[in-house]
This record gives sequence, C-alpha cells and structure tokens, in this order.
Amino acid sequence: MSVVIHSFDRFEYLLNAINSVENQTYKNLELLLINDESSQEDYYQHSFPSFVKKIDIKKSDLPNWSGSRQALINIGVENSSGKYIALLDDDDIWLPKKLEIQISQMIEKNVKFSSTEGLFGNGVYKSDNEYKLYNKEHFFKILKKKYKKTNYLKNGKFPEYWNFDFLNVHNCVIKSSVVIDRDLYELVGGFRGLPKNADYDFWLSLLQHTDLLYIDEPLFYYDGSHGDGKLYI
Repeated sequence: MSVVIHSFDRFEYLLNAINSVENQTYKNLELLLINDESSQEDYYQHSFPSFVKKIDIKKSDLPNWSGSRQALINIGVENSSGKYIALLDDDDIWLPKKLEIQISQMIEKNVKFSSTEGLFGNGVYKSDNEYKLYNKEHFFKILKKKYKKTNYLKNGKFPEYWNFDFLNVHNCVIKSSVVIDRDLYELVGGFRGLPKNADYDFWLSLLQHTDLLYIDEPLFYYDGSHGDGKLYI
C-alpha cells in the first residue's frame, strides 16, 4: 500500500495526517510526502518516521508542469511501489481501521476503485467530539437537490457501486477517502494538469474503466476549516 500526501505550508496539520497513517491497523504501507515548495522550515528540518519518503518539489525543475498541484501527486505515485494507491489531504485524517476495512472489501469484492463515508468538522479531530457524517448528514440536502431528477438517492441511501452516470451528476468523492489499484491508476495516466476540478476529472476518468465501491462507513475526518467546499457543492 502506497499512501500519497501533497502538502504546502500546513505542517502542524500534516503531522496529524501522518500520525493517522502510522496508527492504521493495516501496517504494510509506505507514505510518499510531496512537499510543494513549502516555506515553513519544519518541512526541511523535521525527522519524519522511517516509513515516510519525502520528495521536495521544485517547480522550476518541472518544465512540463501545468500549474495543477493535484498533478504533483503523480510524482509520488511514480516513486511508490505498492499495489494500491491511497490519497490523503494534509489537513484530513484517517480513522485507525480505514485501510484495513477498505482493502479487505476491495479484495473480497474484486474491485479496483473505492471510497468511503466520512466525518465532517471544523478544526483538529478529537475522538470524543461528535461529528456529522459527510455525505449522509452534512451535505445530504445539497445532494438530494443535485440528484432530484434521478432515482439514485430516493430511498435516502447511496448505491453500493457508483458508475460514471452516478458521479457525472455530482462529485461525491472526497480525495482522502480514495483507494485505487495501481494498474487502474496507471491505465488512466494519473491526474491531468487541470487548474480546477482535477480530482473530479480523475474520478470520472477512472469510472470509464470500472465502477467505484462505496463503503458506507465513516473512515476519514474532513477538516472543513480549510476547504471552501466550492468543488463539492
């Protein structure tokens, strides 16, 4: 399992994200940390755990870079070795059994692309706090409006498998929830160099080759105090 985190000047939050990877019950993993020319000295002076491989990016050395930060994730994938690729934003965290549950489900159901339900809050995650479910509660009214003319959410439940037509209505996939089989990632070619909506574009490209398994269990925490939500809503 190869975990890829892209980070820029959010060092304190990044440490929480890395700790959540280190605390996974699934242990066979490596973490590729893409340091996107951060100005904080901690990125260069901190001693990261041994499973972390830090890659310091200099965009001046990337003549073909399009301006898309998401496309820098591809560099992490190119330097990784795991059968599966898991993505995590530097200000989000995973709950401890996230990878164990997700990989087990992917193997059992023979799928190459999956995402999960999550928790939504503002600020650093605290295990004794109560949070809303990301899709089922926090954004559900918005999603019901988006899918009003379809049959997908009429019973109040999300389908177990999401195809291209489902996601083409609206982007319900959060990057920190995603695990992708390497063969599928490489088949599509990774993130394209788009300045906006690069995540959504990538998910739709993957869904041209397979369906997504949606695990209806909160396995990540999304910190809404940094994301403006524009790409989602």
